[in-house]
Amino acid sequence: MKRSTLLVPYDFTPVADSAVKDAITIAKQTRADVLLLHVVKNTKEMQAANTKLEAVIKTLDQTEVGISHRIEAGSIFDDIGKVAEEIKASVIVMGTHGAKGMQKLFGSFAIKVITSTSVPFMVVQEKLISRDINKIVLPVTASKESLQILTSTANLAKALGATVNVVYETKSEVAMQRKIKNYAQIALQQLAEQGIKDAKAFKLQGKGAYQEQILDFSKRHGADLISVAYYTEKVFAQFDTFAQDLITNKEQIPTLIIKTVDSTVGYF
Repeated sequence: MKRSTLLVPYDFTPVADSAVKDAITIAKQTRADVLLLHVVKNTKEMQAANTKLEAVIKTLDQTEVGISHRIEAGSIFDDIGKVAEEIKASVIVMGTHGAKGMQKLFGSFAIKVITSTSVPFMVVQEKLISRDINKIVLPVTASKESLQILTSTANLAKALGATVNVVYETKSEVAMQRKIKNYAQIALQQLAEQGIKDAKAFKLQGKGAYQEQILDFSKRHGADLISVAYYTEKVFAQFDTFAQDLITNKEQIPTLIIKTVDSTVGYF
């Protein structure tokens, strides 16, 4: 059986180093391989970058994991998604800095890259994954698009041997609350049909924005990963505060973000 591949965009920064180590941890848990991708501005920079990247790979733990690399000349906003789809990557593991300074003002660059492809993104920060991913939180909303990531989440959960907690928010409007609860039940049913038998649903009743409640729940329940659909229709997608807050959460919980277009494709 062909092993899946985790693609790691790598730019020689500390957060990229963390992403590589996290990818190796996940690859061992899912029996996958890892490909490091570095994007340069032009072909003149490729040889130097290749030499530098080869040196990095020699320092990595390659026990039970095949690690390779690739250099592309172009733009991270185009080439990460292009390469991921070309090699049929199961997931892209990308590091991002917290919402600091100008990035906080203008939005995460991660969002712009995520919207370039339908391949799932696992966004991590500098805090390393210290254990196997065993608990996944999957938020649903009143939008049916939030259900379009069930197949990818279920496949990932099966590969990781993880449990899934479906969460949904409290609404004052009765019809809206009924709709969201119904979507949560649909999520449980579909997860069960795909082999996730122990999934549970939780109604969030905390204060603050929905993303804040999700993060609070994830912290209290020891979640190792948050899996969310990205389906904003905003012209400037990078200003979507819901996704932005989850990606750069202060607890540094990894976030799996899946663009809903073609997201029913199975991974892992």
